[in-house]
Amino acid sequence: MIEEILLLAEPVLSEGLETVLQAANPHLKITPIQSLARLEAKCRGRQEGTRLISFGSEIIVPTAILEVLGAGAYNFHPGPPTHPGRFPSCFFIYGGGERFGSTVHEMAAKVDSGPINAVDWFAVPNDVDRLTLDAMSFRSLFALFRKLAPHLAVSAEPLPCINEAWSGRATTQQDFEAMCRLPPDVSEQEFRLRYRAVGEGPNHALEISLFGHRFCLRNQQSNPEVLIGGEKRS
Repeated sequence: MIEEILLLAEPVLSEGLETVLQAANPHLKITPIQSLARLEAKCRGRQEGTRLISFGSEIIVPTAILEVLGAGAYNFHPGPPTHPGRFPSCFFIYGGGERFGSTVHEMAAKVDSGPINAVDWFAVPNDVDRLTLDAMSFRSLFALFRKLAPHLAVSAEPLPCINEAWSGRATTQQDFEAMCRLPPDVSEQEFRLRYRAVGEGPNHALEISLFGHRFCLRNQQSNPEVLIGGEKRS
């Protein structure tokens, strides 16, 4: 029986995730975690009966922590096995494709490399943008979470693995920053593709360097939408 779940997720997501877990096991102790320092402080020594769940978190969990968790650790990745690493939606849009998805996998020392437990694939429109695809992938991820919650919240046994494997190189923060940097001779077609893949906002803005000066695109839509828990909010 699981005694405690360490829930690594943004505060805006934690409440909904906790509700799903406690519906499956009302006696479960759930500890929200929002920082690596808090996680390290919590995981000093063996943690029997404890499971870690990371839901769309950017925090990389050290091997030393994975080794002390008695009931293992699982990551809910907002991208399919073909897109490991950071910003999967951005690189999918830039590379093109017909299907995207979300993945649940065992956490391992190497990011997005552990055995896969569940995948949800879905079709996407040809002209999908980052905001729309992020909303689609997080709705898919929540559906997988609700499906697996009865096992995760009750049984200390590992989730069964499925016949899916990771492919492609895991993308990084540096890869994303390189995508944001436009070449000085960028074509209109390339600009529009990167703009659709990167999106808008202070933390993901296109930039260009001309004549020794760096320019950053920070314009916003007239009616901006914010992504909260996989939903668009005005």
